[in-house]
Amino acid sequence: MDAWNDFQLCQLKHRYARVNGIQLHYVEGGEQHSNTVVLLHGFPQSWVLWRFVIPDLVKRYRVLAVDLRGYGDSDKPEGIEGYTKANMAKDIYDLVTHLRLEKVTLIGHDRGARVARRFALDYPDYVASLCLIDILPLEYVYDNLSASEAAKKYWHWVFQVVAELPEALIAGREEVYLGALFKRTPHLLEQLKADGVWDEYVRIWKQPGGFQAALNDYRAAHKLDLPNYRVEKEMNKNINQPCLLLWGENGNLAGQPVLTIWKEVATMVTGKELAGCGHYVPEEQPDAMMQELVPFLEDIYQT
Repeated sequence: MDAWNDFQLCQLKHRYARVNGIQLHYVEGGEQHSNTVVLLHGFPQSWVLWRFVIPDLVKRYRVLAVDLRGYGDSDKPEGIEGYTKANMAKDIYDLVTHLRLEKVTLIGHDRGARVARRFALDYPDYVASLCLIDILPLEYVYDNLSASEAAKKYWHWVFQVVAELPEALIAGREEVYLGALFKRTPHLLEQLKADGVWDEYVRIWKQPGGFQAALNDYRAAHKLDLPNYRVEKEMNKNINQPCLLLWGENGNLAGQPVLTIWKEVATMVTGKELAGCGHYVPEEQPDAMMQELVPFLEDIYQT
């Protein structure tokens, strides 16, 4: 696949930074450009999620593709307190300030989009724009979706916050669990195995503390982040930067009034449903994603 070959030729640099008490791994390219985009992956992946869009982005922008804490080759501290979105957003803030960057665009998928949302609320002066991919606000998912809707698309949100049981069922069966997640999109697992990325996802998932950290991410969201977002919604604390929303017609947001929902918590919202796409947008439909993202970013950085 041409996009995979282009990615191999990008000559990205692997970097590590000590931020917020942990070691954060990220890759960097396009350092010659003045404007920066920060890519934040989702669950259960790593920075490699972005392999099909990085080659185009590095032609236009400085690109930082980060492994969130608990994922990839970043540190995986124990306990749930470190996995609040406020703390994970502080990791990214510390990285941005460590690199002496000014306003950045945060492009996040899934869990990474949740970190990007929190970053925009906590550090608005450092945000030029956001692109949030295939997520609804955390509080909307927990408070508005029916049990039937949650069981179909968000079952792992419930399963993974249960104490101890997920660890007992996943340990030694990591590949089975990962495979079940990716099989939500027909043929995606086969694609991942064909281009070798499946082996990378299995490697990081099996690292010491790997799947435990992911479980703690979801547990922190339910126990610690959710009450905070409920309060902020009542206070009308909103995202005030331009926000592009992208989601797949067959993904978790299918059938939801996505733009209407997000306009309750963000003031400058645009977006589009991507045809023939499931949840894993950057891997399933990278070209369609870039068709929407490129003009959005051009408009942001030309004004």
